[in-house]
Amino acid sequence: MTKEIISKLDELDNGLKKLSTDRKVVLPHHKTFELVDNLREIVKDLKEGASSSE
Repeated sequence: MTKEIISKLDELDNGLKKLSTDRKVVLPHHKTFELVDNLREIVKDLKEGASSSE
């Protein structure tokens, strides 16, 4: 895997940890919505990269 993909996967993992039961602090609703939007953007970028490399 490229460093860019690994970096994006690390961002996804970090964001999911913030939403999981393992989190240390509960995020406010608006921060949760922003985080989910950012994570969805990362997934979209990864999908586009995967489809362009086929």
